[in-house]
Amino acid sequence: MTRSPFKPSRRKALAGLATLAIAAASALPAHAQDAFPIAGKPVTLILPAIGGSTGDRILRLFAERLKDDWKVPVIVEAKPGAGGVIGSNFVAKAPADGHTILLGFSHLVQSYAFPNQKPPYDALKDLIPIARICDLPMLYLTGDTSVQTMAEEVAKLKATKASYGSYGNATTSHIYSELVNRRNNLGMAHAAYRGTPPLITDLIAGHIQTSVIDLGNTQAQVKAGKLKALAITGSKRNKMMPDVPTFAELGYTEVALPGRYWLFLPAGTAPATVERIRTSVLNVLKAPEVQEQMMEMGAEPAPAVREDVPASLRADVEYWKKVVQITGIKAD
Repeated sequence: MTRSPFKPSRRKALAGLATLAIAAASALPAHAQDAFPIAGKPVTLILPAIGGSTGDRILRLFAERLKDDWKVPVIVEAKPGAGGVIGSNFVAKAPADGHTILLGFSHLVQSYAFPNQKPPYDALKDLIPIARICDLPMLYLTGDTSVQTMAEEVAKLKATKASYGSYGNATTSHIYSELVNRRNNLGMAHAAYRGTPPLITDLIAGHIQTSVIDLGNTQAQVKAGKLKALAITGSKRNKMMPDVPTFAELGYTEVALPGRYWLFLPAGTAPATVERIRTSVLNVLKAPEVQEQMMEMGAEPAPAVREDVPASLRADVEYWKKVVQITGIKAD
């Protein structure tokens, strides 16, 4: 039978379709062809603080589970310095391929409260929020464990030449400590430390008298009787320390927000990659054993749902602007 000149052979038709498929694939954007994760390329979780902190432990908890999901190594790397700016800037400038993720603290939104502080990045523009993973209740602490109440502590501080410490200038620890200082006209000097561990050491030793530090980094010392917790952030008492009153109960209504932890990607990361990572993170966050371990670390797991994180960040910016204005703190 003679083949019609108007009907190409099946083989030619298939070959033509294959050619079209190849051409279409080559026309796709690079991020559409290179799905996350890139095989064999590690994912790095950046901790913008010194190792050994609550943030470090939480990141490692997530890393262990994310590597099983993504089938690539997931490592935690500490890049401390400048109150979190060095590590945050590293991620903001990193390749937008999903393989560099930042654990962002409250410093990202607090920077907007200091007109003289201009990080080399704009946190609301140069970083993409993946999810809020937890809140960290903040404690007002003293090394004088004979003190039983905040009122008693304030009376003692007024009678002595006291000082308070923080884990860095213009941090949550500094801002909240200074709020109490000004509210009570205590006239305490401020000592800024390079991170939480040395701050806790000097608070226990009595080199400074008070500080505001998160529950996760201090609950062991409080339970051991080395530190006394006198107040805690939150709208209600924390079940980890039910005998400690909230700041609001004591009349310090300005001390409202806990410390917060978010995960961020560099701006420009493909939406499909952001969504892939967000799904994985939320799956880890909703696991009961992960929530239990985070609570044991003194953290309050965030809801494992898709939140409007940008709106939450903007609200936090406005809160910190108001609080910092009350304190008069200037960022170095």
